[in-house]
Amino acid sequence: MLNIFQKKKKKGDEKSFEEQLAAFPGAPKPEDMNMVEKLAMKRLLKMSPEDQKKAFEKAMTPKNIEKHKQEIIASLEEMRKNRMISDDQYRLMKRKYGIK
Repeated sequence: MLNIFQKKKKKGDEKSFEEQLAAFPGAPKPEDMNMVEKLAMKRLLKMSPEDQKKAFEKAMTPKNIEKHKQEIIASLEEMRKNRMISDDQYRLMKRKYGIK
């Protein structure tokens, strides 16, 4: 069957996404990830090690959530005001981050 969306194979020793993900410590299996998570992980894998370290430092750990609580609330309010997210999504995101 002809697949018009088939990607061209790269030359050299490029590892596949699955191989790169397997080498990444603590990464979930590709089968368990949705499309957005896969895109984010591919972008993370393309980053330099220094940029990856910075991204992990900014990760949403409870300590960082508390530290950046006002910024998170402001961005959620802005998204809700611009109708990017619904009120239900707003409440779910606040609950997920543990913000009251």
